[in-house]
Amino acid sequence: MVSSLNGIFRPASDNPATPDKAQPLRAQKPAAAPSTPPAPQKRAKPPTAAAEEKPKVRTRKERSDKKKDMKFPVTPEQREELRKRASELRIADRRPEIKYETISNTEILKQALEHYSIFPERYPPLVYKDTGQYMHAELLLPDYTEIEVLARKLNLSIRKTVYRLIMNYIYRGDVDIHAYRKSQQQSSERF
Repeated sequence: MVSSLNGIFRPASDNPATPDKAQPLRAQKPAAAPSTPPAPQKRAKPPTAAAEEKPKVRTRKERSDKKKDMKFPVTPEQREELRKRASELRIADRRPEIKYETISNTEILKQALEHYSIFPERYPPLVYKDTGQYMHAELLLPDYTEIEVLARKLNLSIRKTVYRLIMNYIYRGDVDIHAYRKSQQQSSERF
């Protein structure tokens, strides 16, 4: 049989449309355009140990002498008192180009923190009012962590804690810690 003639002239036995012979029909794929090559199939690569590793993020250590800046609100009278203490420090040091206000406030805060650890009753709660005028103190990281711990203990913010320490120290005055410690040692030796 000639297969080159069209389907009309084929014999009935070769015609797939006849029900007497059940031949499976083949699905024909549409022909791709001759100008486009077939798309290559990509295989999924199995995961490897090198692909699973992420680049390590390097974290830098903080400097041991890094300072944390803390600001606290002051009224004009409090600013005047703190500036007076700073000018006393400036006169004693005789270097007018340095900002002594922040240095003085830092020293006051360190002393107040040390006094609080011995005499917490001398540092009662104060009325905190944000005046919009601020002064600064810069503590080293270990002292700053002490302030954070104290703030959590007092259930205050760090700014309110700094305000409470500095203002109580200014208004209540300095306490001679060395004399207190000597008296504590002498009383413990007696018993």
